[in-house]
Amino acid sequence: MPLVNNEMENKKSPLLVVVMGVSGCGKSTLAQEVASHFDVTFLDADSFHSEDAIKQMSAGTPLTDAQRVPWIARICMQLRHFEMQNKSCVLAYSGLKQQHRQLIFASYHRAVGILLKAEQSLIAQRLADRGGHFMSPQLLASQVAAMEPINAEPALEQIKLLTLSATETVERLLSESVDYINTI
Repeated sequence: MPLVNNEMENKKSPLLVVVMGVSGCGKSTLAQEVASHFDVTFLDADSFHSEDAIKQMSAGTPLTDAQRVPWIARICMQLRHFEMQNKSCVLAYSGLKQQHRQLIFASYHRAVGILLKAEQSLIAQRLADRGGHFMSPQLLASQVAAMEPINAEPALEQIKLLTLSATETVERLLSESVDYINTI
């Protein structure tokens, strides 16, 4: 029996679940499934990008850290708003940079992460097969290079984290994610 939103929130305070990984790993799909399972709000970090940022990435040019700052600020503002409303949330977010992850995770008092990983060749094939998304497949190498290890510096970052293989079926990923979240 899935936890419903009120049961999640009655445990202590609302919970933020951040599903992370490079573009094409399946984080939005899994995040939507987790949000649906628990009947909580789903957010896609991509929807907070400015038009200029989307045009730049569509052209195959990665964003700089400075260009990501207002994007992260918009996401954090929305997350803090949800937490103040006592709403749990599942966020699909790349999580490339430690400093940005710290801000995202600090938006809620209770937060956990799920990291989807796979070989770059598999992700490249998924991006090549995917249509209708602004993220240029040319950006995969820059995303892989920009992905800073999670919890590499325990003094700075201590994310409760479940790491999953993006090669698993959505059903399997959902099952493992639900089991993990139910332990929080």
